Amino acid sequence: MSNSENPKALDEKTKRQNRRVISGLVLLFVVPVILAYTAFYMGWFEQPTRNQGVLLENTYQCPRDGGESEKSYPCFEHFSWFDEAGQPLHFKDFETQWWWVYFPKSNECDQECELNMNFLTRTHLGLGKRIEKLTRLAVFPNQILYTDRVAKPEQLKLARGNGNAHIGEGVHLEIGKIYAMDVHGNIFMQYEPVKTEEEARMKAKDLRDDIVRAMRNTGL
Repeated sequence: MSNSENPKALDEKTKRQNRRVISGLVLLFVVPVILAYTAFYMGWFEQPTRNQGVLLENTYQCPRDGGESEKSYPCFEHFSWFDEAGQPLHFKDFETQWWWVYFPKSNECDQECELNMNFLTRTHLGLGKRIEKLTRLAVFPNQILYTDRVAKPEQLKLARGNGNAHIGEGVHLEIGKIYAMDVHGNIFMQYEPVKTEEEARMKAKDLRDDIVRAMRNTGL
């Protein structure tokens, strides 16, 4: 390199090289995440033999930001759920988290309800380092009578409502069932409630494996 080479030219050359390095790093880390997220929601990872739950259809129109998506699973915005004060739940309070949503059959939370609430609690604890990425939501039919039994309100939210959509044709979630919802409000997987303690122990790993796989595939 010549000693007479313009220092400003060298500085510009260095800046261009630095920009190329930074651009390369962005592509290296961001593109795989975008591809994984796109693949998950385009159905590229739909492998029924691996999913322990039932993957829901992603053929609905989901109202978002004043418009509609072209293709969606049932989504949070389809439903009207209310908190203990009677205020409607808003998705801005739910985004960034993964969710297990359970619909008890009665307001009183009978034996089956209690079994499944405990099942979801223990399974949630089994997520280990991912425990803070997920919250549970129990949607009771008409009244919320379970408040005094909630040990950790940061991990379990209570609401009232049902699985009948107030927006969206043909969208319905079944009472008594458990659903997985992603950080964008897409309700993509359905599970049968457990009937016995033994079944709860057997199915805990299945439920965890599905949600962890979804977290890994999307990078979220």
